[in-house]
Amino acid sequence: MEPADGRIILFIIIALAVFALGRRFQNMIVMRQVWKQSAKQVVARKEVAQNAAKSMIGITLVALFVVWLVLNLNRVM
Repeated sequence: MEPADGRIILFIIIALAVFALGRRFQNMIVMRQVWKQSAKQVVARKEVAQNAAKSMIGITLVALFVVWLVLNLNRVM
């Protein structure tokens, strides 16, 4: 094996290592973007859930008032 062949093999090994590191870096960047989007969705879903809970409490209060009103009207008659 001539010295030039060794340099070519070394160059190929370095190129493969740089390629593998580049792919891992790219995967890390994509995963970070996905994580950011997921975090935003969690915040949005939390707000929607809080609003739904507030609406359910409001509807329950209105229903309780209507039931109370009906029971009191029946007592009067």
